[in-house]
Amino acid sequence: MAIIRLSLAGCAVLAILGCSTVNRAREAQREAEARGVGGESAAKTAPAATSSLSNLVEFAMANRPSIVSARLAVDDARLALKEIRANAPLASSTPWNAVGASVNGGYSAASAQTHLSDLEGRTRGNWSSSLSLDILLWDFGRNDANVRAQSEKVVAAELSLVKAGYTVFEEVASAYFERLQAAALLDVAFTNVQMRAEHLDRAKARLEQGEAQKLDVTRARLDYAEAVEAVIAASNTLVTATADLAASLGLETGFGGDIGRYRALLAGGRPKKAFAETREGSRELFAFARTNEPSMQISRANLRAASAAVDYAILDLGPSFGASLSLNWTDPMWYWRWGVDAAQSLFTGWRKTTAVDRAAVALKLAAAGVDAAELSLSFSIEQAVAERDNAREALQSATVSVASAKENLDTVTEQLSVGDASRIEYTDAVADYVTALANCERAFYRGQIAEARLFALLGLRPEYVE
Repeated sequence: MAIIRLSLAGCAVLAILGCSTVNRAREAQREAEARGVGGESAAKTAPAATSSLSNLVEFAMANRPSIVSARLAVDDARLALKEIRANAPLASSTPWNAVGASVNGGYSAASAQTHLSDLEGRTRGNWSSSLSLDILLWDFGRNDANVRAQSEKVVAAELSLVKAGYTVFEEVASAYFERLQAAALLDVAFTNVQMRAEHLDRAKARLEQGEAQKLDVTRARLDYAEAVEAVIAASNTLVTATADLAASLGLETGFGGDIGRYRALLAGGRPKKAFAETREGSRELFAFARTNEPSMQISRANLRAASAAVDYAILDLGPSFGASLSLNWTDPMWYWRWGVDAAQSLFTGWRKTTAVDRAAVALKLAAAGVDAAELSLSFSIEQAVAERDNAREALQSATVSVASAKENLDTVTEQLSVGDASRIEYTDAVADYVTALANCERAFYRGQIAEARLFALLGLRPEYVE
C-alpha cells in the first residue's frame, strides 16, 4: 500500500516561520552568531570624561553584561509562567488555556488485493482529515500551585535585577572614588616632589656658599629620588584604578590605560561630597534593611515559591479529569466522537511521595536561606557602619593633622633658612605633612565608599549631592 500524507500541521509550521516569534528568534541567532565564533561584540561608546558619578552609574546600567543577563532572566521567568498557565484546566482563571486543538489531513491510496504475479500499478484512495479538541477539566489545583511557585520565581528574578543594579552601583562608586583617591595621592606625591626639589636646590646653594655639608646635598638628592619613585608608584596606581573604573562601566580594558580619557573627571576639582551622609546606627539600619534589601526579599520570595512547590507535590498525588472531542472526515463520510477520562496513578515506584519529601526539604533549605541572608546582612551593615564612622573620625583627625603639619613645616622651613633647624628636622616635617595630606584623602574616600555600600545594603536609591 502506498501512502501519501500531507499534514496540515506541517503547513501551519511553514506559516509560523513568518510570524514575529520566529523572527525574534532568528534575530537573536544573528546577533549571537559573531560571538559564537569569536567575533567582536558591538562597540561601546565611552562616557563623557566629565560625567558625574550618577551619569557613570547610569551608563554602567546600560552596558554591564550582568544587568543584561538579569533582565533576560526576568524575561525567561515570565515566559516560564506563561508556559505554565498554558496548561491551566477549564476550572481556572484562564479557561481558554484548557483547550488543546489540533488538525491534520492526508491522502492514502492502495492497490487491489491480488496475487504478486498480477500486481497492478493502479491504486485507489481517498482524502481524510480530523479536528480534535482535548480539554483538561480539573487538576485538583496542580496548575494553581505551579503558578504560585513560578510567580514567586518571577518576583525573585525581578528582585535579582534590582540587586544586580545595586551591585553595579556599588562597584562603579567604589571604582570612581578609588580613582579619585589615586589621582589625589598622585597630587600629594607631586607636592612632595616639589618640596624635595626646592630643598635640594637650597642645599646646593648653601653648599656653594659654605653653609652646608656635602652630606646635606646627598641626603636631599636621595629624598628627591625617593619622592620621584613615589610619583611613579602613584601614577601606576592611577592607571590601575582607571582600568578598574573602565571595567566597572562595562568598557573594555583598553580604555582603562588611557589616563587622559578620564583625567577630566577631576575637572573643576574633586567633589567635597558625593552622597548625603547617613547618621543612623547599625541597629536602626538593619531593622529597615531586613525588609527592604533585595537579597532579603529574594530569599523570602524563594521561600514562598518552595512552599507553593510543596502544595504542588502534594496535589500531584491526586487524580485529574479531562475530556476530548473530535470531528473526522474520510471521503465521503463524516463522523464525530467525544469522551471523558479520569486518571489516577496507583503506583509509581514512590516517585510522587518522594517528590513530596524533597519539596519539604527544599522548603526547609529556603527557610535556612532566609536566616543566612539575615545574618549576612547584619554583619555587612555592621561592617559598613563601622567603616563609615571610622572614616569620619579619621577625616576629622587628619584635617587637624594637616593644619598642624603645615604649620610645623612652615616653621621648620623658616628656621632652616636662618640655620636654626637641621636637615633631619626639615625632612621629618615634609614627611609628616605629606603623610597627613595622604591620610586626609584616604579617609574622605573611605567614607564615601562606605556610604555607597550602605545605600546598596539598605536597598535605597542613592541621594547624590555632587
